[in-house]
Amino acid sequence: MVISESKVLLISHRPHVRAQLRLLIESQPGLVVVGEAGNYAGALAIAAVETPEFIVADVAADDEGALDHISDLVQATKHMFVVSDICEETLLNYVKRAGARDLVPKEHLVVAIRRHLDPHRHKIATLSEQEMVIVDLVSKGLSNRRIAAHLIISEVVVSEVLESIFRKLEVRDRFELLIYSLLEGLARAE
Repeated sequence: MVISESKVLLISHRPHVRAQLRLLIESQPGLVVVGEAGNYAGALAIAAVETPEFIVADVAADDEGALDHISDLVQATKHMFVVSDICEETLLNYVKRAGARDLVPKEHLVVAIRRHLDPHRHKIATLSEQEMVIVDLVSKGLSNRRIAAHLIISEVVVSEVLESIFRKLEVRDRFELLIYSLLEGLARAE
């Protein structure tokens, strides 16, 4: 449980993405969006007043020059995350060189934020990206067979990854994993 509210600033030139991110973030206890900006100059102005713990910048495929402003924004916050429709290695390397914490898909943003809020308390910090994806799919009710088909891997691999997740999170089965996921904000009841 997060004791105090952590402030988050959102940046995107796409209003619908800002709205999605706001809903995602504010659905979590302890997180509050203190500002939204459509451009980097506006974001820097808000950051100077609000001093957010987290800045989340959406970088679209057509957002030329957006990454050039990351290093300026990094100076204004403790944690800078970049979300993008395209999460590939070249973009990840550029983001990290600019000083941002990570490049994350929107659906994993809350987990990434929670890892930095209290990394010692949350066992989820030890989960790999593949394990996080499988936790998400399990929380949506998918069977091992459907997870395997969705990820284009074998059911044996899904079973092995689930065993690893159970061990790391100290849960016994899928039901306990679902409960843990709901309590830790990894999944939302639908």
